Amino acid sequence: MIRAVDLHGWDALTRSWHGPDELCGSNEGKGRVLRALRRMPGSWHGKLREPVPGAVPLTFCASIHDLGDAGLLLIDMEGSPGGPLEVVAVIPAHRRARVRPEFAFEFASFVRFLEGPESSGSELAIHDHIERTLRETDPSRTLIFSIEARFEEPEIRLLVAPQVEAAALSMIAWMTEKDALDSAFAELSAT
Repeated sequence: MIRAVDLHGWDALTRSWHGPDELCGSNEGKGRVLRALRRMPGSWHGKLREPVPGAVPLTFCASIHDLGDAGLLLIDMEGSPGGPLEVVAVIPAHRRARVRPEFAFEFASFVRFLEGPESSGSELAIHDHIERTLRETDPSRTLIFSIEARFEEPEIRLLVAPQVEAAALSMIAWMTEKDALDSAFAELSAT
C-alpha cells in the first residue's frame, strides 16, 4: 500500500507552486503502466491512456526513468510543439535518504533545458521549493514534484492531471518493488 504521498505542482502561467496535495490509493499489482515497468530494468517509453470520465479520450506519450534516487516522468502529446507538457520527479519515501544533494539544482536545470528560453526566471523558485521540501518534510513522506512545463488550456490540464497521478503512483510501486528485490538479492549474495 502506498502511503503519505505529497504532490507539489508548478503552474506555468502563474509561475507558482500549489499543494502539497495528498494522494491516496495503491497501484500495487494493478495497471498497464506498472506491468510494463516491471518488465523494464530502468526506463520505459509508451502511451498513457488513463480514462477521464466524461472527457474525450486522449493518448499521451510518456517516458519514465529510474535515476537511482528518484524517478523521472515526461508527459507530452504526440505532435505537440515545444517541450513536454509535464516534467515530474517522484521520490519514494524509502529513497529520501539517498537523494543526492544537488538533486534540486539538477532537476530545475533539466526542466529549464526542456522548456527553452520562455521559461527563464522560474528556475530559482522551482529549485528553492524542491530543496526546502526535501529538507523540511517528514522523511517518511513520498514526494512528487510535477512541473507544468508550458501553459496549457484548462481542458488539457484536466486531462493531464490524472495521467500524472496514475503514472507517478505506478512509478512508486515499481521503484519500491525493484528496491525490495535488489535488497533481497544483496542479502542472498552476502550469505
